[in-house]
Amino acid sequence: FIFEVMDCPDRYRVICGQLQLTGDARLWWNAYWSMRPGEKAGCTWDMLKELIREKYYPTYYRAEMERQFLSVQQGTRTVDEYEREFTRLAAFVPDLVRTEAQRAQRFIDGLYPAVRHNIVGHGTPTYARAVSIAQEVDASIRREAVRDRAQPSAPVQPFTAPPALPAAQPAKEKKRKGKGAQTDRRTRQRQQQVPPCLTCGRLHRGECHMGQDICYYCHEPGHF
Repeated sequence: FIFEVMDCPDRYRVICGQLQLTGDARLWWNAYWSMRPGEKAGCTWDMLKELIREKYYPTYYRAEMERQFLSVQQGTRTVDEYEREFTRLAAFVPDLVRTEAQRAQRFIDGLYPAVRHNIVGHGTPTYARAVSIAQEVDASIRREAVRDRAQPSAPVQPFTAPPALPAAQPAKEKKRKGKGAQTDRRTRQRQQQVPPCLTCGRLHRGECHMGQDICYYCHEPGHF
C-alpha cells in the first residue's frame, strides 16, 4: 500500500522488500538466489511476492484456509465476533472477495438465520452496511431473549390423581349374591309365620314327637 501511495518504481519495491526479510526468511532468500547466479537482477516485484507466497503460504495451506473461510458461520457468536473471524480468514483468500458485492454476500451467507433474513429485505447492501444492519438486528434479538428469560413463568399446578373407582363385579357373582339374598329372605319369612313349639322350642307344624320313639323325618315308629 505504501509503495502505491509513493508511486514507487518496481525495482525499488524489490530492494525494499528484500530488506524486510529477517531471520529464517533472510537465510531462505539468500540460499534461493545462490543456486541461481545471475538471475537475481531480473527479479520483479510480482516474482518476489510469488516466491514468498509459495514458501510461506503453500497450496495445501491455502486450500485449508479457503475451506475455513467458506464454512465460517456466526453460530452463537455476536456479529462483532463473527465479523472479526470473517475478516481474518478473508485475508487468506483474496480471490474469493475481490469485489464489494462478493465480500458482502459471503458475510451475509454466514449470519445467523434470523439476522440474515432481516438483511435480505434491504436489497443488496455494501459490506459496511451489511455489517451495520447485522449488528443492530443481532443486538435486538439478544435483548429480547434476555427480557424473555427475566419474565417469571406461570407456576406449575401439582397433579392430583382422581379417586379410584370400585372394581366391577362379574355378572355371575352378582347373580349368585342376588339368589342368596332371596333365599335368606324367604327363610326369614317362613320362620316369622311358624310359632315355636311349646315342647321342644323348635319351629315346626303339627304334633311334637319329642320324647317319642318316632323318626323326625318320616314320622314312623320302629327305626329311630
